Amino acid sequence: MAQNNQQLWSSLMTAALVIGTLATSSSGHASVAGTADNDSDANVAIAESAPNHIANDGVSTEALTTASTEDVVKVGEYHSRNSIELSQSEAIASILPHQLDDRQAATLYIRDIPVITFLAPLDEGGSATTDDASADVKVSGSQESVVLAQASASSDVDDYAQDPVWRATAIAANLNQLYRSGVDPSSITAIWDDEGDRLVIQVGDRELTEINETTILPDTTRNPAEDALQATNRLRRLLGGAEPLGEVYGLPAPEPAPSASYHAVLRTLSGMASWYGPGFHGNYSASGEIFDQNAMTAAHPSLPFGTQVRVTNLDTGLSVVVRINDRGPYAHGRVIDLSAGAAQVIGLVSSGVAPVSLDVLGNN
Repeated sequence: MAQNNQQLWSSLMTAALVIGTLATSSSGHASVAGTADNDSDANVAIAESAPNHIANDGVSTEALTTASTEDVVKVGEYHSRNSIELSQSEAIASILPHQLDDRQAATLYIRDIPVITFLAPLDEGGSATTDDASADVKVSGSQESVVLAQASASSDVDDYAQDPVWRATAIAANLNQLYRSGVDPSSITAIWDDEGDRLVIQVGDRELTEINETTILPDTTRNPAEDALQATNRLRRLLGGAEPLGEVYGLPAPEPAPSASYHAVLRTLSGMASWYGPGFHGNYSASGEIFDQNAMTAAHPSLPFGTQVRVTNLDTGLSVVVRINDRGPYAHGRVIDLSAGAAQVIGLVSSGVAPVSLDVLGNN
């Protein structure tokens, strides 16, 4: 872990991350003061505040997918001192700091799709740590370019390496750099590091990030291997449209499952899926609750309200777990109608319809 922290800190310092000019908002923005590497900078824009709603089983997709350009900002736009600043359109990665279950968190987006959420570690008693490793990051409304202060070569390095915003920023800057250099998206893989007993997302033979209790899928499956696979497939698609992977390479065979398990698959269905949202947002759904197009919900003709269903887009390999709270679809041949937020997660919005498999999940 110490070696990983040193590598992460090295990445942070090499990037010489710079928090760029922030747009002034009604509540004010913050800036950071410090010293930067003299050779290159990275413009970073950070959200002014955490999202208002966080789901119990993962980051609120409403908060994640509706963040405005003032809330989520581009990371890792490198430029030399004598060159003009690169446009934000050249950076595809952005981060959103927020709170999740009373823990500091930061979610990494690629092209406005949430890909990985970084969490502050828990202490030995299972409580969220209170140390703020980003205490040197200060915010102002002056719209001046500022830099992340360099930490001393002491125990502070570990504190910064555990801070979710710093970790997300380092990965975002790395991904922006890889994208600009024309990375082959098919080189992005998920592997099991047998020597370290850990799940790793890597680019070629270089580690990008580990998936563990502090690094999860935003809409976490609570299965680290599944989180790693889905995050990897999102990166492969968003960085160049590579085909999805079907497995984590080298993952040990699972032990025999008990007779009953959490979210056991009760049955599997297949067919065509569609999505809906803008014209229905704010209206009552068939279950009686207000329809939120950004929530992870769906309409099904007959499944009981509240049923959890894992929907996998067979064209992209991306999956999302939704809750049935409405009736439909009523178009012939379609088996489920996803909310706009759920459709965006699995890459369904642009195509409108797509073949899917449905895993109806139990609660035991």
